[in-house]
Amino acid sequence: MSALRNKDVHFLHISSSRMPYICTHNQLMKSIEMIRFNRQNITKVLSMGVILMGIVHVIATFTPMIADKLAMLPEGTQGAFTYFSLMCGALLVLGGGVLYSLSGKTAEYPFVRTPFLLALVISCLDGLLAVYFMPHNPFARTIFALVMGLILANAKRFQA
Repeated sequence: MSALRNKDVHFLHISSSRMPYICTHNQLMKSIEMIRFNRQNITKVLSMGVILMGIVHVIATFTPMIADKLAMLPEGTQGAFTYFSLMCGALLVLGGGVLYSLSGKTAEYPFVRTPFLLALVISCLDGLLAVYFMPHNPFARTIFALVMGLILANAKRFQA
């Protein structure tokens, strides 16, 4: 049992290049620590998903315009549709970008907490409204799931 507590015990470890090598306990723990998903990594992955959904939303705005499917709408309604659709996609890209860039900095810099939470609330509002206004759209449900994942991953940041 004392041999297991000894830090010089060697382990067979398979690295990311799939090559086995002998390492010490400390080296093994460092490599496991790098792989472990923490709140910051989950936030970054989900934020990238929100950014991607925003880009898809912006691209999807131009698809009916190119196919001339908006021609049946009055001109004022066409402009409003295009504006709101582009702004919704841009809001997703902006909110996801802010969350991605500030996710690891809230503990180190306390003043960053407010913009992070503001971007999280705006993204949450965008996700809720996407499901409310487009209940049968799978992309709206994907946005909602990503945003709720962000809320759950960062729930401790809401506590004082």
